[in-house]
Amino acid sequence: MHRFRIFAFAAVVTAAAASCPVPIAAQEAPPKDALQRMIDAAGMNRAKGAETATVRVYEIADFQCPFCARFATDVMGKIDSAFIKTGRVQWVFVNMPLPMHQNAWVASEAAMCAGASNRFWAMHDRLYRTQPEWAASQDPTPIFARYAKEAGVPAEPFTSCMANDRVATLITNDVIFGASARITGTPTFVINDDEQVVGIKTFEEWKDIIDAAAKKAAAVKK
Repeated sequence: MHRFRIFAFAAVVTAAAASCPVPIAAQEAPPKDALQRMIDAAGMNRAKGAETATVRVYEIADFQCPFCARFATDVMGKIDSAFIKTGRVQWVFVNMPLPMHQNAWVASEAAMCAGASNRFWAMHDRLYRTQPEWAASQDPTPIFARYAKEAGVPAEPFTSCMANDRVATLITNDVIFGASARITGTPTFVINDDEQVVGIKTFEEWKDIIDAAAKKAAAVKK
């Protein structure tokens, strides 16, 4: 398994941006330092849980994927309460918008742009909870703008982020990671950089997975 760190997502990779499936609008960008701070925030805020956690889980998912929505609405809350909020697990969301889902890419942009204002997880939860509302929309952007407003995201930076594809490089880097790790479906989870879990598991199964990963990590440290 390729090594994978959340910090890598914050870097702006020009070559990756050039291959982005969504063209970057030719509009005036904010000052470079302000733009970089926004991109850094968008990249970092999709991680939650203690950085010192023994177990780190990367969730590779598509916002339009119905199986990902089932995991987010049925299982993720229990994992959050039992393992993330207690400091045992750090959880990182990785975007993998699949080509067959027409609104998956823009949904990823909406979540990451909300993340620039520290509201990634609020948008994440809303997107999955209301997936049927926007999945077939010809233009889901106004819907996402409403979600952002209701989540407390300031209107102007969110609108500018979406209109100018500010987070396109971050999403492209996510897709590149998914391809390099040979991930072909969602949801897929990478545990401590060296184990993959594919598909939906119950909370009870996740308890066993996390416990096993924690024991393995503890043994390595000895």
